[in-house]
Amino acid sequence: MQTPTLAAALGLLLAFQVAAGSSQDPASPHSAAPVPSTLVPGPKQVATGKQVMVATQLPIVTEAALRVLREGGNAADAAITATFLQHVNDYHQVSVFGAMSGLYYEAATNRYYAFNAFSERPDGSRTGKGDASRVAIGGTVRGLEALAKRFGTRSWSSYIDPAIKSAEEGVLVTSFMYGNNYNLFESSEFQQHREAREFYMPDGHLVAAGHRWKMPELASTLRGIAAGGADYLYTGAWGRKFVAEAERRGGRITLEDMAAYQVRWLEPLRFTYRGHEIVAEPPPNSGGMLVGYNLNLLENFDLAAMGHYSKSPRALEVMARTFGRVEDELRWTIQDPLSFQVPTSIWLSREYGRVGADIVKLTMRQPGVTLAPASSTSTIAELSGDPVPGMPAGQVPGIGSNHNVIADAHGNWITFLHTGHGGAPGVFIDGIRATGSGVTSQSTGPGRRIIAAVTGLFVAKDGRPWLSLGTPGYPPQPLTEVLVNLLDFRMDPRTAADAPRFWSFRGRERIVEIESRIAPEVRLGMKAAGITIKELGDYNWHTGSMQIVWRDAATGELSGVSDPRRLGLAAGF
Repeated sequence: MQTPTLAAALGLLLAFQVAAGSSQDPASPHSAAPVPSTLVPGPKQVATGKQVMVATQLPIVTEAALRVLREGGNAADAAITATFLQHVNDYHQVSVFGAMSGLYYEAATNRYYAFNAFSERPDGSRTGKGDASRVAIGGTVRGLEALAKRFGTRSWSSYIDPAIKSAEEGVLVTSFMYGNNYNLFESSEFQQHREAREFYMPDGHLVAAGHRWKMPELASTLRGIAAGGADYLYTGAWGRKFVAEAERRGGRITLEDMAAYQVRWLEPLRFTYRGHEIVAEPPPNSGGMLVGYNLNLLENFDLAAMGHYSKSPRALEVMARTFGRVEDELRWTIQDPLSFQVPTSIWLSREYGRVGADIVKLTMRQPGVTLAPASSTSTIAELSGDPVPGMPAGQVPGIGSNHNVIADAHGNWITFLHTGHGGAPGVFIDGIRATGSGVTSQSTGPGRRIIAAVTGLFVAKDGRPWLSLGTPGYPPQPLTEVLVNLLDFRMDPRTAADAPRFWSFRGRERIVEIESRIAPEVRLGMKAAGITIKELGDYNWHTGSMQIVWRDAATGELSGVSDPRRLGLAAGF
């Protein structure tokens, strides 16, 4: 979840130039390596498999998960291995001391589990100094440990060994990673942080795209976790360093807070759309509820008859207004259920959905009225010129995320996201960037978990999953759009993921930010409705990066696809 800046754009441009012809010393320990074609954004092929399917953010991670499955591991085993490896190979997006959550389907019991290992604020009553709101206790490794204990079949150290080996041998730096690293050092205090500077700039500069970046400090920390379990990170050597450094930087945190962190196992959120069963993550994460409420309103509109939102101004306006209404209503009302009442049954009720849809319908402009400025003489030809750059609003700078979907040979599925959001501002310890989270949470009392708008999703038939999808970033609107593409417009999953995506009314202004592959009529229609269009280029990675796995009802064969906006890969056997 990163905000694009000029520095990032320049960094990405420079990265492509470096990859094309690097002048870095070939004898350097961070020497150049060929960049596979799979490590660039672009259209992805649909993968098929008779027994298993994996869709992750990076090919090396997908391949590692498949190796676990070939060796007899299950979906949980593959997911844990993949996550630790992503902490190394997608270092610019995620953190060992980060946050995670997701859904697990256990075939043997035909049961869905939601697990929440998102970060939470310390209990401010345990110490009298500092500010607890400056600290977020990351939950990812506790979450992986909990998955291993409940569903795993392999040894703890085996999950981490591939990540240790990768950190020691060196990560292949893609242009995408280099651009993010460049942006980080242009916009953060890490330029003044000796340990961070030496980690990111081992030869005095950022490791260039197409070269190997060795991470011995991170490898050492991973060895500590492999030997001592999650405790190494929470109450062991690393945890003690973190508490001391966070306090030094003005945070309020104790080892008791670190020891008290617990993973939550929750009942998933369930709802239907056009007769399809959907399973999502419940609060305190808000993403599942946002998707469910979006769909509850949209079910009252005949979107298929209107035409696709990239071609139909009416469909785009209905969806944009729906998203705006849902965002406005739920922004402050979804909190941690340990402290607040969260009336999910009301938001998902058919009656409430009809009321919300009526409000959307009855607050649109009167028939025949145009809100375009009287002086405007724009034509369709003029409105189909070069796009105006825009950027998604409301994102947390410097924090990315990964989403993975895995189905195994036993019928188990997992869909989950992991991200940063753990630590305190400016903290970098033993190869881990732990810079905290700016996401809202309660700083005292039992409901201290940060409220994140993330969710994995299952679409089920007769109680069992036939499709799962998820995305990094800010998932609710992109997930709703892809579900509408699948269930209203009957697109296949690859086409549904490729179709243009948009952000709706995420700030105070009536603005729709949309990828530029839209009909000229949509530009004119939005202008007549008084809605400003900001175009994002043909593909924009900030609109999400879907990982999708599905099973053919007739043959039982699995398929998977990764979004064209990033570097992911789906594969199976």
